[in-house]
Amino acid sequence: MRTAPPSRALARQGAAVAGARSHGRRRPRPSPLARAADAADSLLPLPAVDGDAPAEEDAFAALVAMAVEVDPSLAARAAAAASAAGPPPTLKKPPWLVQRAPAGERYEHLTSQMRGLKLATVCEEARCPNIGECWNGDTGTATIMVLGDTCTRGCRFCAVNTAATPGPVDEDEPENTAAAVAGWGVGYVVLTSVDRDDLPDGGAAHFARTVRGIKERAPHILVECLTPDFQGDLDAVRMLASSGLDVFAHNVETVSRLQSRVRDPRAGYAQSLAVLAAAKEAGVHTKSSLMLGLGETDAEVEAAMRDMRAAGVDILTLGQYLQPTPRHLAVSEFVPPAKFDHWRDYGIDTIGFSYVASGPLVRSSYKAGEFFVEAMIREKREKEKAAAEAA
Repeated sequence: MRTAPPSRALARQGAAVAGARSHGRRRPRPSPLARAADAADSLLPLPAVDGDAPAEEDAFAALVAMAVEVDPSLAARAAAAASAAGPPPTLKKPPWLVQRAPAGERYEHLTSQMRGLKLATVCEEARCPNIGECWNGDTGTATIMVLGDTCTRGCRFCAVNTAATPGPVDEDEPENTAAAVAGWGVGYVVLTSVDRDDLPDGGAAHFARTVRGIKERAPHILVECLTPDFQGDLDAVRMLASSGLDVFAHNVETVSRLQSRVRDPRAGYAQSLAVLAAAKEAGVHTKSSLMLGLGETDAEVEAAMRDMRAAGVDILTLGQYLQPTPRHLAVSEFVPPAKFDHWRDYGIDTIGFSYVASGPLVRSSYKAGEFFVEAMIREKREKEKAAAEAA
């Protein structure tokens, strides 16, 4: 049996209420809104519009508008349904959030290589707005997503597929990933993953195998792992941090007050800070990220920065939250570029991070081979080597 999408179900409920007034004498004639819903059900899926919502939803909205024009008494119900579907229509993306579409020779090359080796990327799975820029860049940076493409958690900001029991882990993935990365000719790569709460160690050993495989094939490559919280298993964190990893990244995501609204209940502010602190104690560089535009205050952002720095975080990224689909959290505010510049300066000059990347389109793995981060790590190693030789 075919089930109508939620927005259409709401429309039919409203239509049923409107038609109930004539109940008792004869079978009520379907209201204009019900006829619009039936017509919308016959529409074929259409391509996305502006990367925000399917064109099918726009067509349905147009049909609802036509119904309201015929029967103005339906206006209140139509407005309520539209309000429940997402952010107010006046909240449009500003021009600084426009990004080029994914295309180009290097983009096609990386796409083909990923498919051939059965690798997933968070760039595609999470609908990252920077995929066109990153994959077409000089180094062709991509963030590989290990442990499959289905997450055991359901955070309200994330577009990755979710399920309580994802498919089995591909045991060949660490070797396939290492082979792909070694052939890219890059100096810096990011590995990330979905949450795998169904695995005893959350997938930490799988991460570690992948890191070791890359280092064996191409020792010069710096490896960053953007990890889940492993359910707070600090032994798993320490094991991965000791695998030859260069940068341990784990995202706090948002300020303390908004954690329960934004993230899955199994995640948490204190748990994320503990993970970062344990990784730092293991001797690696640490990195975290905040999304802005979810309703946070300046004081809350400052407090989150201080908490992350107290946990030993070296590198911080801040970017604009963008609603991936109408089913996800709505954007509360589009933060202007000047405010992101302020947070970058504040994070470095006042809080003391080694490096802060801050901008509307910055993501936690945005331009993973950023020159400063790579140079910072290599410079530190040269100093440590020189000191050891002098001793």
